[in-house]
Amino acid sequence: MAGGIAAFIRCNLPNPDPMKRHLQKLTGATDGDKCRWLAYALIAAFGAGISLVAVARIGHGAGLSHAMSAYEQWIVVAGAIGAATGLFVARDRFGLPGMQGALRAARGGVIATITGPVVAGTLALPLYGTMFGPFTFVVMLAGAPILAVLWVLNLSAIHVLFRAWRKERDSIFTGTDDSPQSRRPRMGRLARG
Repeated sequence: MAGGIAAFIRCNLPNPDPMKRHLQKLTGATDGDKCRWLAYALIAAFGAGISLVAVARIGHGAGLSHAMSAYEQWIVVAGAIGAATGLFVARDRFGLPGMQGALRAARGGVIATITGPVVAGTLALPLYGTMFGPFTFVVMLAGAPILAVLWVLNLSAIHVLFRAWRKERDSIFTGTDDSPQSRRPRMGRLARG
């Protein structure tokens, strides 16, 4: 069980299927890229879910007992777009190592928490929704603390996924081991003089 969770977090899933290998060759996606895409998918799904809860609560107490109108469906899509946009705006703050990285991720989470509902509200209802989106999001998190906990856990998972992506990107420019020699820039014969 723990090995499966670790494989999910690292996104180092084995690729025994020839079709998967073929798709990887076509897309050129590395494991780090998959982690980054998964982070965007997670936050977009959470944004859509929060928007669905908002639609269910605002629907005059009817919940989801009736079919969703095209506008209600658009609100759910706008929630997904807004959440992904919030992560896009704060993406440079996620995935850094250590305590400083965790603090930057917390600030990035605040930025994503503010930006996402602003974008979603603006898409759902231009001008008025720009104020109504963040207000609705805060009221929903205050009214259902489990949603706030899930939001923080979602942002933490995104930080871990971005960490795997950054680790892969950093390995391109530095050695893969932690020896002091691998951290020094390598100079060629001409650069040494």
